[in-house]
Amino acid sequence: MKKLLSVALTLGLALSLFAGCGSAPSQASAPASTPGTSSTASEAESVERARITIAYHPHITGAGGLLNAIDNGYFEEENLEVELVQFTSGATELAAMASGEIDLGYLGVGAHVFAPQGQCVILALDSTDVSGEIMVPAAGGIETMQDLKGKNVAISAGTTSELVLSMGLKLNGMEKSDVNMINMDASGKVTAFMTNQIDAISIESPYTDQIRKDMGEENVRTLCSSADFLPDAVFTNSWVTTQSFLEKNEDVVVRFLRAWLKGTQDRYDDMEGTVAKVAEYISTDYDTAHLVAEKTNWLSTSEMKQLAEDGTMLKWYDTVKDMFLDAGLLDASYDVPAENYVKLDYLLQAMKDVGVE
Repeated sequence: MKKLLSVALTLGLALSLFAGCGSAPSQASAPASTPGTSSTASEAESVERARITIAYHPHITGAGGLLNAIDNGYFEEENLEVELVQFTSGATELAAMASGEIDLGYLGVGAHVFAPQGQCVILALDSTDVSGEIMVPAAGGIETMQDLKGKNVAISAGTTSELVLSMGLKLNGMEKSDVNMINMDASGKVTAFMTNQIDAISIESPYTDQIRKDMGEENVRTLCSSADFLPDAVFTNSWVTTQSFLEKNEDVVVRFLRAWLKGTQDRYDDMEGTVAKVAEYISTDYDTAHLVAEKTNWLSTSEMKQLAEDGTMLKWYDTVKDMFLDAGLLDASYDVPAENYVKLDYLLQAMKDVGVE
């Protein structure tokens, strides 16, 4: 598949994420496969073998680069043994990180609210997303955001869905208190929406596509979406760890990033093959897995490097923080510079090591 969208390297053309929605983690062993033959492989012999547990989310943004790195032996080249554990909620994932069950992981934009609060350190930007929507049944008599006053709206707390709803309400001159936010996990709120147990839902791809497929496009109305907030908003997908893990394992973090960078570039170069790989891994069909790819703005590793070096990446993370502040999801006491919780030196070192130009 062709690269989907060119990435503008200015804050004015803000790109966007897919976050997760709450559920308990499921564990899947993913040992690194056959060692590669690059110079990194020989260098790995001189470093201690390490085992890391990585949180992934069940879609191409949250798993594609990892699966490529496993299948192509990039983790083995770094003398890393990896175990993948599935999450669909950033808040749940970060709780597992805090307890030491998870070492590194993927986060959609909604869970970025925890970074300024010191609950995680952002290591790398993966991609950006424009798939969030606030949806209602077409025949329910709700035609505008104003019509949501007093209605039950399903979200997943601490995820993109909560952020999109909060921003959508503010964009339309409303307060969060104007609606009844019902906190549910992704599968639960989709079922509740399709069985008319709630009035509206804030949700992202691929769940938006599932709803349209099962209910019929003509039976669903979108009141507001992530795209409505452009160019002032950016919805980042990132890879994170905790400060304590980083301080004790700086070398392991760089080795992880080297392997991940290679797998992520493979995703960029072969999106169709990566979608097929992810679909098989998460036990879904190709077309369903591909829906997320269509609603994500992808970055090559070269584009990532330019964004990191020219300061744009940090500006985007400051923008994300401001979005949380404006939406009332982040207390003003956490209005700190992105440099406090975004540590790009490790990414830049990894890029240098693998020869990203």
